[in-house]
Amino acid sequence: MQVLVLGGSRFIGRAIVERLLREGHAVTLLNRGITPDPFGTAVRRIVGDRRDPATIERAITRRDYDAVVDVTAYHERDTELLIRTLAGRTGHLVHISTASVYLIRDGLLPPFRESDFHGRLSPRSATGDSAWLYAYHKRRSEDALFRAWSADRFPFTTLRIPMVVGPHDYTLRAEAYLQRLASGGPLILPDGGLNTWGFLWVDDISEAVATNLANTTVFGRAYNLAQREALSLRQFVLLAAEALQATPRIVSVPREWLDSIGLGTAFSPYTHSHDILLDCRAAQEELLFRPTPARRWIRRLVTAFRKRWDGTLTAFAASRAAELELARELGTIRLSSYRLAESAT
Repeated sequence: MQVLVLGGSRFIGRAIVERLLREGHAVTLLNRGITPDPFGTAVRRIVGDRRDPATIERAITRRDYDAVVDVTAYHERDTELLIRTLAGRTGHLVHISTASVYLIRDGLLPPFRESDFHGRLSPRSATGDSAWLYAYHKRRSEDALFRAWSADRFPFTTLRIPMVVGPHDYTLRAEAYLQRLASGGPLILPDGGLNTWGFLWVDDISEAVATNLANTTVFGRAYNLAQREALSLRQFVLLAAEALQATPRIVSVPREWLDSIGLGTAFSPYTHSHDILLDCRAAQEELLFRPTPARRWIRRLVTAFRKRWDGTLTAFAASRAAELELARELGTIRLSSYRLAESAT
């Protein structure tokens, strides 16, 4: 198949392209050409800004694509432009969306189901401005696709994904924990790391995309993709420590304390105010989605980490000195035992 990938040079997009090439597809990348990719002459490239109508028109008119995979749509205007240009020129658009579309639904509790997308939204100020706007515009992108399906049967599928983990994650989110565990130093977990995730191994999304490019039964539909297990941040850290053969030195600190002293929680990127769990039964039944078990992908993650880490703490490193100082100060606090308190009464 002739496949156009918008993005394709980093992390999720890179994994999708790698899988498409292994399947024997002819892949064309459309991106700004800023980030190097490892594909050499195995792919065709169109360099330009996807927000530019001339760039999109030039990419689409070069050839008819059997399928298009959009990894980089962050605003409804991105998707609307793509819909207009692709009309009648492609067999399938796979749109990569996010579990965040559920987080600004008012009063919604996990696990989130695809049908939970529709309904009243929470006030913008209730979630935090940047996070709310990100989710809002991703929702609007999906709305544009649903409208195009209803009006003209535009062939699309949207995949809603949570926190994705795997090698080549340029955000260094998993690295923040692996480096701190491997260095042997204390690891602060805001609120004890009790917030829960349904993570997604990066190869699982690339497989779901590659094996459903020609699946016409999924047109006009949205699907959740995530692992089956509900895994708290603390459990992730403990399993990662086990795979690293490291002894975790966990320090639990209330988020309010971290905020009050100006440290915040950015150094712990998997800390979240919501439990993010997705119901993936539809994907399992209709996409034949089979997620990698958590213990298995954590071992793979650690194996890849060992091969490339040089012992230098680089992930969210700016706050490390403050983290260590806070852990040291908390370690000096001694509370009376229950027995002593009881005898004092």
